Amino acid sequence: MIVDTFTNRLKYAMSLKNVKQVDLSNKTGIDKSLISNYLSGNYKAKQENLYKIAKALDVNESWLMGYDVSMEREWIKEPEHIDDNINYIESITKTIKIPILGRVPAGIPIEAIEEILGYEDISYDLVKNGERYFALKIDGDSMYPEYKTNDIIIVKQQADCISGQDCVVLVNGYDATFKRVIKEIDGIKLKPLNNDYETKKYSNDEIINKPVVIVGRAIEVRRKL
Repeated sequence: MIVDTFTNRLKYAMSLKNVKQVDLSNKTGIDKSLISNYLSGNYKAKQENLYKIAKALDVNESWLMGYDVSMEREWIKEPEHIDDNINYIESITKTIKIPILGRVPAGIPIEAIEEILGYEDISYDLVKNGERYFALKIDGDSMYPEYKTNDIIIVKQQADCISGQDCVVLVNGYDATFKRVIKEIDGIKLKPLNNDYETKKYSNDEIINKPVVIVGRAIEVRRKL
């Protein structure tokens, strides 16, 4: 049962642990402005950032969310003794939830987007070194046949890519488009995989001045049959 707010719990934990906003930002890699929004109650942390904050403050994630549970962080206890004659294998699969977005509006950090369609699980190994991911629901057939309407793509947030990779790209400050990025000496092409759609080319000057900004690279597509 939820008995308190995320904001109140965050303020209390930071005060108790004597952790300032800048300290929490440095420990988690979360932007200071976003932490400020958490503390003011404008946003609640999504799953990935919630885990980072709870770990940095050494508190229980459920407690931080406001649930009526112990503040003490739970740890997995390692076995004290393993018989030499037994092959002991312990397999723990840790996952983390990332938001499914219907669109990526310009100028808003991914972590702060409120228009969430749901969540997808990804391996914690993907994010343990600070990498950030989000999921995007495909709407339209410009990337058919590799990507179909209602497919969910897992996107690694990054500002650049290798030529030939499929990326989420912001053009001219509008909502993002998902296309194959072809790099050339004088600019880039955003190529749809469906031949019914036109390839768009942007010069190096347009990349800077429009601008044309890579938001992330698709690493996986998930399709519900």
